[in-house]
Amino acid sequence: MERMITRTGPTRPRRRRLLVWFLALCVVWTLGAIAWAAVALLTPAGDGPEEAVERKAGMHHDQHQPAGRYYIPRYAKVEKDGTAVLRYEVGNSQDSSVKDFLRTYDITAEPKRTGPSDVTYSDRFGDVRRTFTVNYNPSPEPGGYDYARITVRARGTDAS
Repeated sequence: MERMITRTGPTRPRRRRLLVWFLALCVVWTLGAIAWAAVALLTPAGDGPEEAVERKAGMHHDQHQPAGRYYIPRYAKVEKDGTAVLRYEVGNSQDSSVKDFLRTYDITAEPKRTGPSDVTYSDRFGDVRRTFTVNYNPSPEPGGYDYARITVRARGTDAS
């Protein structure tokens, strides 16, 4: 009988070494995926585009916490020249009025009438100069209004 001799010695350590490297790469990839997921889930979400415009104009609710309430703009955009523009619509009620809006955002400037149903306020909030234009929609009742549109234009004082 002839005996066959096969060499199995050197190939087995090579396979083990490849298997160890493969498992190590799998562990590193898994730890990386876990770390990425932890960062993604535990990092608070940033401001949305509208909230960024509100912050720029000094109208974000975090900037006026003592008020305990805030108004949500119907329009928020930064113009090409860097001016933040916000538009609000407030009603003529106890919960939503121009007076409450002005109180909520600490606007104490003296009003300037610019038209039969338009009033303008100007103030500074930090390094931001803001102009509020209130356009009253007349009501059939004398001395009242149905709702008012408030447009806020804000620009940093360091910009020219």
